[in-house]
Amino acid sequence: MERSTIPLDDLIAYLFGAGRSSLANEVGAWVASSPRFRAFAETYRDKIRKKARGVRDDEGRRDFAFELVIAMRLLAERRFALEYESYGVGRRAPAFRVTFRTNLRFNVEVRRLRRAPTSGAPADSAPLVRAVCDKLGQMPPAMINVLVIGADSPPSAAEGLAPAMLWLQERATSKDEALFRQRGFTGVRDFLRHYQRLSGAVWLAGESVEARASLWRNPQARHALPADLARALTGTVP
Repeated sequence: MERSTIPLDDLIAYLFGAGRSSLANEVGAWVASSPRFRAFAETYRDKIRKKARGVRDDEGRRDFAFELVIAMRLLAERRFALEYESYGVGRRAPAFRVTFRTNLRFNVEVRRLRRAPTSGAPADSAPLVRAVCDKLGQMPPAMINVLVIGADSPPSAAEGLAPAMLWLQERATSKDEALFRQRGFTGVRDFLRHYQRLSGAVWLAGESVEARASLWRNPQARHALPADLARALTGTVP
């Protein structure tokens, strides 16, 4: 990633406009504090600017801010090199392509839950199940894919990630064709084909850069997470 060349105030104004919006205040602080994030923001300034201009309400602002939170967290790990929407804008593809230790590439997709679980109880996992099923369609084959999910929720909500995944596996084992058709798949076989592309999911207990992370690994993944990569993903806090 190139060294920053645009003055800080000019870069923030270009990204978020001349007014000091909440996005400008929040993300501008990261630009100022992290040389790697500043270089990222400068490299992808046109994409960030376009997305910022497309925000229509507070929920949309929080969704976009969370996506940039993940960029900031990933860039805190020096062994990660980050590409933003490298598969092309408008395609159903992961937000980030990451290179680990110069030779291992993997994808990271992001989803903020607008209706957060209040606990780890299976009955409270419907938003999580919907999010996972929706995002599975964005996972390319033949490489490691990681889904990062976050919500403004109590820490106990993180306990719902593994049960939600187990519930989906059980429904597939039970051949619940109707359920998976309702979730956008042609059936159980199509779901399993996409599910095996998911190497793991990271749950963030909050929407901030400092949020605590927990990792679930998919035992059915075709491309498993190496141990050193798993540790790096859960330790990416500036």
